[in-house]
Amino acid sequence: MNTRFKIICILFGIAYLYFIGVTIIDGVPDFKNSFMEGANQAIIDSNGGAGKVPQFETIVFDVQPASGSFTFPSSILNLKTGDLIRTEISTFNAKVDRALAPAWIKTATPVFMLIFVFPSLFAIVFIPVQIFRVIRSIVKNEIFDARNVNRIRWIGYSLLLIFVMRLFENITTTVEARALVSLENYKIVFKFGEELYTLLFALVTFMFAEILKLSHAMKEEQDLTI
Repeated sequence: MNTRFKIICILFGIAYLYFIGVTIIDGVPDFKNSFMEGANQAIIDSNGGAGKVPQFETIVFDVQPASGSFTFPSSILNLKTGDLIRTEISTFNAKVDRALAPAWIKTATPVFMLIFVFPSLFAIVFIPVQIFRVIRSIVKNEIFDARNVNRIRWIGYSLLLIFVMRLFENITTTVEARALVSLENYKIVFKFGEELYTLLFALVTFMFAEILKLSHAMKEEQDLTI
């Protein structure tokens, strides 16, 4: 196999693994916070406290100035000079009372967690394992193996699963934020976040798998000709 091609494939695999790792690490604080809030709410419910105390939940949502982009409706104190700086906030991380959320949101969120969480956790573990196997086969000069095509396809399917989960979470959070929060000078909007990069990587993965499949077929034809 061409040495340059081997090096490129290995570097791509390492970069791919880095991207997945960063995504997982960035999601740990949010997962931990959601888990603790859910556990605390379960304790309150088990003690008959549901409906008697606020059900606080941390949500992250995107906003735009109601007067338009680059209008800088907010201000913050610059401690260096003591002056106010005109600012424009794009994302809010807020703690809100979920008891006021629509009934369908309260129902959809647990169902969503049951359907997607465990498959997504499996995908998060599954993807690095498959990437390691692909890199190992490259090192052994076995990249044009049919098993690598299946491995790379399954990586793509796993990324699609993560994309769907994060997209649904983003949509649900935006709807919930609009139901619970109304901000002065800002309107809550839906924006594609990091899930868009996950979709991009999934599509690149499928494309690479198809290229590898064609290369494998060409190699087989060449071997038969020889």
